[in-house]
Amino acid sequence: MSEQVEAIIQAVRGLDAEQRRELTEALAANTKAPRLSGPLTRKELVDSIRGKYRHVPTSSEAFMDRKRADNSVELLS
Repeated sequence: MSEQVEAIIQAVRGLDAEQRRELTEALAANTKAPRLSGPLTRKELVDSIRGKYRHVPTSSEAFMDRKRADNSVELLS
């Protein structure tokens, strides 16, 4: 890890329980990261991993539908 990350980890380890709670709340409020407590639903986990590409269909069926649509447009041209 970088020296900056190590310094941050050491600083966080030095916080008391109340300061850690405040830090956790501040980070959760200022980021688009998934919530830090409680289990994630499958959809929340997948959306957090996919990030900005979450709207892109990924199933093989969706891919084949797009290809069929592309081919039918090419045939009509």
